[in-house]
Amino acid sequence: MAGAVVESSETALRRATVITGLGLLVQLGSSLHWTPITFVLSAAFGLPLVLVGAGLFLRTVLRVMKDKGAL
Repeated sequence: MAGAVVESSETALRRATVITGLGLLVQLGSSLHWTPITFVLSAAFGLPLVLVGAGLFLRTVLRVMKDKGAL
């Protein structure tokens, strides 16, 4: 019997923080020596990681608000 995996809010927030932090580190590292290649790395890897992390954070916050009856 397959059951749904329920992730705790703390774990979900931690995962969102790590993904966003990795994206910001990629962008920061790219900005230290700005060349066309580092710009592409920043845009192709850093920005999507930040956006995914922000999306995960928003999803977790909305789920917690729904569970607490705030929505």
